[in-house]
Amino acid sequence: MAGPYRNFDFRVNTYFKRFPDQLEVARKAGHGVWVNEVRKLNNCFYARKLQGDVSIREIIRAAWPSFKAKHSSRLTRPGLVKAVESFIGCHDFENGYLYYECPKCGDFYMIGFSCHSRICPSCGKKYRDARSAKVSAKCLEVPHRQFVFTVPEQLRAFFRRHRGPMLNALFASANDAFALLLKKHAPKAYRREGRKLGFICFLHTFGRDLKWHPHLHVLVAERYMDRDGNLRKHDFFSFDFLRLAFMNALLSRAYAFCKESLGKDERRAMWLLQKELRERYPKGYYVYGPKFSRGNTTTRDIGELTHYIARYASHPAISERRISSFDPVAMTVTWFYDPHEDDDVKDESERKGRQYVTESAEDFVKRLLVHVPDKGFQQIRYYGFYSNKCKAEPKTGLLFSYSQLRRMAEDNTWAKGLMKAFGYDPTVCKCGARMAINYELSDLKGEYG
Repeated sequence: MAGPYRNFDFRVNTYFKRFPDQLEVARKAGHGVWVNEVRKLNNCFYARKLQGDVSIREIIRAAWPSFKAKHSSRLTRPGLVKAVESFIGCHDFENGYLYYECPKCGDFYMIGFSCHSRICPSCGKKYRDARSAKVSAKCLEVPHRQFVFTVPEQLRAFFRRHRGPMLNALFASANDAFALLLKKHAPKAYRREGRKLGFICFLHTFGRDLKWHPHLHVLVAERYMDRDGNLRKHDFFSFDFLRLAFMNALLSRAYAFCKESLGKDERRAMWLLQKELRERYPKGYYVYGPKFSRGNTTTRDIGELTHYIARYASHPAISERRISSFDPVAMTVTWFYDPHEDDDVKDESERKGRQYVTESAEDFVKRLLVHVPDKGFQQIRYYGFYSNKCKAEPKTGLLFSYSQLRRMAEDNTWAKGLMKAFGYDPTVCKCGARMAINYELSDLKGEYG
């Protein structure tokens, strides 16, 4: 039985029954306050722990000291160590906290400051929602579709060794492919009118099995814009052309990087690999971009799509719900994934089924750290008339109203986040009053120190 919130079934999730006096006060304040208090109790750290929930922070906190000592010479990527150690201290009261106090009964609620680390599930959700709102604020009131550009398996190890420049090349190659497609469509008009598409690229570096699998999800408006800001319909995208254009751009940029930055042996290896890939993929690399099922894209379509795409560009490589167990004595982690191969298989007997992996905590941490972006690396980028560099003002309205965008921004708070995930408002006291911040009893060093 599925529900809208975590631990929602009060017949199964009965941790709240340990606090009868507290709940009696809440009951007198009204049914809504009682439900809020039950959900608050059922989803506290100790309740989730008793129900078998495993947190990524718990695993990394246990494994990190030995992992860092063993692999210190390899932990050199910009901001990686700081990101992990900030995550370990996320919401730790030693790093500062806000003290919420009830003006009616004096009860209180304390919340530690966030780490803002790119490996943190909690902070990643806030980052995702913020990015989703920002993307939504850019979208024009025109149909859109999603494209996916993938890197062939033979190139992935090279991308991992040289992740910064090659991931930049991946973004640039998608841009090259779309620009060339538009130019080919009408070469003279392309130059005369300064035509450009509008699209937003989201980098994902992992698949469901947590392997290194860099690929781009691209949200493309089905319009082109001229230099005067006029929009014209453009909803035909030749996949045959895009595949080849993307492959040629990516291989050219990879080889150019080798010539500029690497030695003779690696240049030779890339030249041979380039030749092999062109022969292996005569039609180019995988590019996918189906139209929406409805004729016109709605705000709901784009809202759900941007939220979905931004999600995978903004959180750890695995959801904590996919972690089955963690043994702190044996230092092993068990997690699962549903293989992509099963997505389109209707016959249950032909499905691979859910795959479970049990491995050392060290190997699990290693899998996660591969996908932590370098400090300052932008995983969401804007191109064409969605770019800030575009000087022309599109002559059409935004897809979302200002009230919708304002609501998106207001929803991106820790209290609203808890309400959406667990169904309770932490600032509602058991007596029914609204708690307020007491700055004198708060420790602001984490926020300002």
